[in-house]
Amino acid sequence: MPYFKVVGGLLLLCCGGAVGVLLVSFERRRCRQAEGFVTLLRYIRVQIDCFSLPVAQILLGCDPEILTDCGVEGVKLTDFSALLESTPLYLPEEMCRLLAEFAAQLGGSYREEQLRCCDHFVSRLAPLSDRLRAELPKRVKTVLILPIAAAAAAILLLL
Repeated sequence: MPYFKVVGGLLLLCCGGAVGVLLVSFERRRCRQAEGFVTLLRYIRVQIDCFSLPVAQILLGCDPEILTDCGVEGVKLTDFSALLESTPLYLPEEMCRLLAEFAAQLGGSYREEQLRCCDHFVSRLAPLSDRLRAELPKRVKTVLILPIAAAAAAILLLL
């Protein structure tokens, strides 16, 4: 009988550790996605400024690594709204709202207005992304330790 308690306790600890590792992966993915969207907006701005390209050509010519960081998986998109709809967003609600506003405003105006739009949204998204990056070490520690602590508490309750 004590053998089953030990094995059960070890299984609970292993499950807590696995959940912690998955949550750490999620937090890192969330941070990388936030930085990816800021990079994408900066890239769109440069392409509009230098080449006056339409959004469809900008997205088709975009570096696949930037799109991968944003969460786009091998799909060629021709508009920013479609990119947001086809991508699972792990971002905070405020960043999702800002990206939706950007998608609604992009491509429907003259070059100078699009540049101002890009600048405005980059200036609003970059601090949020920087804050996620700054909080990442604390959040990683928390999400790694919390499930293991919960598993340990469950083991103590079951003894």
